[in-house]
Amino acid sequence: MQIELSLFIAIILSGWLVFAFFLEYVNNRRNSLAKKEMQLERRKCEVCAAVYFVSILFEFWSCPLCGSINKER
Repeated sequence: MQIELSLFIAIILSGWLVFAFFLEYVNNRRNSLAKKEMQLERRKCEVCAAVYFVSILFEFWSCPLCGSINKER
């Protein structure tokens, strides 16, 4: 059984593309799970008194309503 060179190259490239998309899917899935586990904390703006949920990792955060920079107490 003979296989043409172009068909062989097409099969190899298709395999690599499927493998690359699979790796990208696994990487994106891992990142999306990490984003879901992000913990949020309720914080109040010191200027306009609006309440927002902000990640606990941020020491400083900007109020979306008035734009002031706030610091965790």
